[in-house]
Amino acid sequence: MRTVLFLFFIGIMISPLQVFGQLDSILNDTNSNLSSQQDASSFTIWIPSKMISGQDYEGMVLLDKPANQPSIFYLSSSDKSTLQIPLSITVPQSENHGIFAIKTLKDGNATVFGALNGNLAQSATMVYTSNSQPSQLQMIIPTSTTKAQDMQSYVFSEDKFGLPVPVDADTEITVTTSSMITAPQTVIIPKGQYYTTLPLFTKGSGIISASSDSLGVATANVTKISDNITIKLAIAPDTALPNSLSYYYIWLEKNGLPFKPPYTIHATLTSSDTNVARFGNNYDVTHFNDILYSTTIRDGIAKGFVYTRNVGSTVISASVDGFGAASANLIVGPSTNNQVTGQNITSYCSVFAPCKPNMVKIWTYPTTFDDSGYGIVGLYRQINQSGTSTIIPLVADSSTVQLSSNGPDTNYDKQISMIPTRIPGSNEETGVAQAVEFVIQGGGTGNFTMTASGPGEIPGVANFAVLPRYDDSYSIKITPLPINAGINQDLGIMYIADSTGTMVEPSNIFAEPPKVDIKSTIQNMPKTLDFTSTNMILSGTITKKSELVASIQGIPSSAISIVPLDVATNIEFELPPKVHVGEKFPYVAYKTDAFGIPLERIVPSDVSTITGVNFDPSGRYMSVNQEGMVTVAVLSDDGAIKQSINSFYNDMNVNTDANSTIFKVGKDNIFNIKSDISNVIYEVQSIFPVIKKGDGEYSITPSREQNFDVTVFAHKDGFRPISETLHLVSKKIIDITMIAKGNDGTQLHISPKFTVNNYSIAQNTPFTTTVNAGNTDMELPPKVILQNKNYVLDRIDIGDQSYTENKVQTYLEDDSNITATYDLVLSVNATDAIGGGFYSYGSTVTLDAPEKWQASFLVRQVFDHWEGSNLPFDSKANNVSFTAKDNVFATAIYRPDYTYLMLVIAGPITGIFAMKKRSTISWYAREITDTLEKLIPKLSVKKKSEL
Repeated sequence: MRTVLFLFFIGIMISPLQVFGQLDSILNDTNSNLSSQQDASSFTIWIPSKMISGQDYEGMVLLDKPANQPSIFYLSSSDKSTLQIPLSITVPQSENHGIFAIKTLKDGNATVFGALNGNLAQSATMVYTSNSQPSQLQMIIPTSTTKAQDMQSYVFSEDKFGLPVPVDADTEITVTTSSMITAPQTVIIPKGQYYTTLPLFTKGSGIISASSDSLGVATANVTKISDNITIKLAIAPDTALPNSLSYYYIWLEKNGLPFKPPYTIHATLTSSDTNVARFGNNYDVTHFNDILYSTTIRDGIAKGFVYTRNVGSTVISASVDGFGAASANLIVGPSTNNQVTGQNITSYCSVFAPCKPNMVKIWTYPTTFDDSGYGIVGLYRQINQSGTSTIIPLVADSSTVQLSSNGPDTNYDKQISMIPTRIPGSNEETGVAQAVEFVIQGGGTGNFTMTASGPGEIPGVANFAVLPRYDDSYSIKITPLPINAGINQDLGIMYIADSTGTMVEPSNIFAEPPKVDIKSTIQNMPKTLDFTSTNMILSGTITKKSELVASIQGIPSSAISIVPLDVATNIEFELPPKVHVGEKFPYVAYKTDAFGIPLERIVPSDVSTITGVNFDPSGRYMSVNQEGMVTVAVLSDDGAIKQSINSFYNDMNVNTDANSTIFKVGKDNIFNIKSDISNVIYEVQSIFPVIKKGDGEYSITPSREQNFDVTVFAHKDGFRPISETLHLVSKKIIDITMIAKGNDGTQLHISPKFTVNNYSIAQNTPFTTTVNAGNTDMELPPKVILQNKNYVLDRIDIGDQSYTENKVQTYLEDDSNITATYDLVLSVNATDAIGGGFYSYGSTVTLDAPEKWQASFLVRQVFDHWEGSNLPFDSKANNVSFTAKDNVFATAIYRPDYTYLMLVIAGPITGIFAMKKRSTISWYAREITDTLEKLIPKLSVKKKSEL
């Protein structure tokens, strides 16, 4: 038959997330300043607490926090012959659950251990099997507390799971008890049966042990409780007139309250001296009743007469069946200090004649009652002699006694006539009554006094209390016995219990054995029973869970369910107590017997749920998609159960680099979002367009100036969604970048005077700054000297605009690159040459050394070469051009030229040559040169050393 389970999601109560074990290690991410999740070592392990041998199950390890890398758990079973599990289970990165397979091999107890990073967790289970053998004894008693003496108990043979199992052979059970408990020394569990009865007789508290060589020992404790009931006995008058009578009163009190059992109680009275007082009114003949008198307590009280005879004292004793005894003293004749004097009344009266009453005494009994009691008034003569007071009882004298009480609602006769009534059977028929009895009706509750007084008499006072009676309630109790289906067997032990649950004797409650009406569908169960013993055994045949109702007139009925242990009576539903939101986890459901032992695992085929709880189609897994305390109810034909599970989110950290940042109007403003976990989904909300640029990189382009918020929503399955709001400001601001350079490429560090929108920029070039757009004033130094180099401002370029002055006023409304260009001024020093002076770097310089005449036009100074260091031209060439790149120091070197002079003197020398008739031309040349040097002074020419 297919079992259908209905599972209902009951409710979610958000509760704070509870954390097990140690904290995760936290490392600093130097790039993002976010804490990075490390290997989590806080974890729990769960397996079903009950399993059935031969079936497959799943267990789960749960990480308190996910790790940023796979976590390997090492698993072990305490009994590998009972449970087979894998050696390890891996929980993937950023997940919390690791589900592993369990195979049950045989019945027994086993514990699964899990280890991670040096930490250990464990979970225990019990594996059950259907093939069981007797392995232990169990004693069942109706109740552990009793006021009764008789008790019927049972001894059962069971398997190790507590199920009744028949024995294979007659099994002798040895019984031992404490001294106050009596039981048979041995009992037998017959072959094929699983129990035997064990009658007990309890005189007091003690222990009962039942043992067998093969099944061990079972024990039970019995506590014997006695009612805290006090027996009260009173005699009034307690100093009585001879040949008269007194009254006896017997009542019960419990816990200081009137106790009135709903049944009659037998009591016996005795007198220690029947010559002084007896219970029969025959003066001359002694009967048995005079010595031992029987009476009955009805409605909580018994009362009667005690007949007095001669002067003396006696003790009146009362014995109440089942409750105990009490006694009271009675003095007949005059008494001094509550002691009998031994003298007759006549001897006193002859001395103190006339012997008339001067005292009234009054008694009220019971001293505590709930509705009505009795008062007794007697007359006395009090004689004081030598410091001793003697009380003399006197015959009623027909006077009137006045009664009063401080109980405003107490009803009684206000006047009592002290009539001397004759006592039948008294001595010589002369006996008369000394006292008069009257009824007191209680009104209200409390402690009261009653006063009796007569003319010229000392008044008497009596105290009494009106209190509610002790109200004990009784009920029928049935102790079920372990049973199997389809067998005619004892099903339960029925008894009567008081309000404390203590077993009592029915005979103490009912005058006759009450009839028990039984309503049940159990086969062979009688419809009525007479409650004739302390325990009544209910027997019959049962095949399924059955109801039984037992009732007795006058007390509440009792209803119980009787369930065979081998029949499914309920279902159980197990799941891990704590799970991670969104991850599947295993659960089990199975039928159980009355002891909760699993009989059959159930895989539900029809499931009813609502949003928040999802069931896997396999019927073995579920998941929860909401955080909090989730209650799941399971309903089936075999019962209903609900379980709670705590589901939790993981936590993640999210950070941005844009909070309190000023964003530029009309520009793409980039900001980054980072988390300590991967694959987080971000949603960004803003009044301005947001564009995702890359992984965690976004841009916002404000269209106007204003304060605005940007909200970042971060979520990932299984993690608590979080949001962060950025408070931003959009302004029309610009970036200004300024450099100063020479036309030789040298970067110059100048300090311009720079103001934009009344904001002063005090920075050395090069710099980049952000300012609000607006009117701009700048002033640059016109000249700059750097390493002995002179730079002169040439122009200022702002975008496509150029300015040649060192002071500029303009309006900057957009990002601007400002370049100040300075010309490097170079010095070209040309000695004895033309073309020297100051030149801008990169310009072309031409130097020329022209010819010079000396003394006369017949001798010239002509260019020979240039002298100087690192000359940027050929030192042998004249009229040179070069590009100015550095300061130049050049000196033109000249030499003399005699060409013209030689032409003038060539004629004479030729004649001389002819006259001398020299043979070589060189000789003549030397001669001419020497002659000219003598005749023409030399030109002044600078030496290299003078340059």
